[in-house]
Amino acid sequence: MTSPTGRFQDKTVIATGVASGLGRATVKLFAAEGASLVLVDRDGDRLDVVARELDAMGAKTVPVVGDVSQAATADGAVRAAEGHFGRVDVLFNNAGIDPLEARSLVDTTEEVWDRTMGVNVKSAFLFARAVIPPMRRTGGGSIVSTASSAGIKASPKEAVYGISKAALIALTRSLARDFSSQGIRANCICPGFLECVMTDRRQEMTEDALVKRSARAGDLVPMGREGQYDEVAHSVLFLAGPESSYTSGAALVIDGGWIA
Repeated sequence: MTSPTGRFQDKTVIATGVASGLGRATVKLFAAEGASLVLVDRDGDRLDVVARELDAMGAKTVPVVGDVSQAATADGAVRAAEGHFGRVDVLFNNAGIDPLEARSLVDTTEEVWDRTMGVNVKSAFLFARAVIPPMRRTGGGSIVSTASSAGIKASPKEAVYGISKAALIALTRSLARDFSSQGIRANCICPGFLECVMTDRRQEMTEDALVKRSARAGDLVPMGREGQYDEVAHSVLFLAGPESSYTSGAALVIDGGWIA
């Protein structure tokens, strides 16, 4: 891991889906780089754990518990950012679900479709819509969203998840076209196999199924392994920070060569 440089000192980051996994790893990196953080998740207990971890690092944090697919949660997060820190510089749209019961389209219920699209796509729309006005007032900002390689290459028996991530890539490009001229960049990351499945899916999988998934990743990925959260988190900070100042509308694939 590279040494912190303080590149997000005096910057405010709103991040969703931070109670575990990639979100948790990423906000730790933001905190190490000096950012103040508004932490958003529906799991209040786990969110408090993450907030305490960041506070112990010396970071300034405000936890917001809520459903990211509701406008009130996005608006509340922005009010918290402006009220506590006076500005919004970065939005990290990371909240997402991948329901195990959503397989092929004919196996996907309308309720599961709506819930998946709400968390994976609508939330990004709501949070982007909420942060753009304060970003404009301070001269710009950066929006980074977690899409997936499944949004580029269809995964078997994961239809609505892949569709939602393809929509998130399109949303990112639309934001880039409309707001880059105003100093607001929008990019997304497209991870492949990571060290663990998403939280909602992991809760419904047996240990044997998780072991088999890891072995399958090793067989499919040219690099022969799953990605680590920290590896992907560094890419989020790159897209959010000054090093990528001429990058907007990108969908950065981080998958060990899987879809190459």
